[in-house]
Amino acid sequence: MSQASKVLRKVEGGFAHWCPGCKEMHILPEKWTFDGNMETPTFAPSFKHRGLRRVFANGEWTGEWVRDTEGNTVSYICHYILIAGVLNFCDDSTHALSGKSVPLPDLPGDLP
Repeated sequence: MSQASKVLRKVEGGFAHWCPGCKEMHILPEKWTFDGNMETPTFAPSFKHRGLRRVFANGEWTGEWVRDTEGNTVSYICHYILIAGVLNFCDDSTHALSGKSVPLPDLPGDLP
């Protein structure tokens, strides 16, 4: 992995960026259309990440999953369109930025 810009990191198979909704890195596959702009990128089509919500303590994953009142794991969706360096979160996203548009943030300085 290598930092390609302040907002993108080149990884095997594509580019990664920090998601302020999920508070983790997401990978954008290299097979997606990319305009080549490393500072305010546009990728197409939209991205839809799915998984299980994780429990974090002090910014680190504890190895545990968020569970509902019946003990079942809780799933998440992060769905967005990245246009000109702006994350446009779709309404089906399950985090607090659902339906909002926010600038693509700089990569955190403490990433390995």
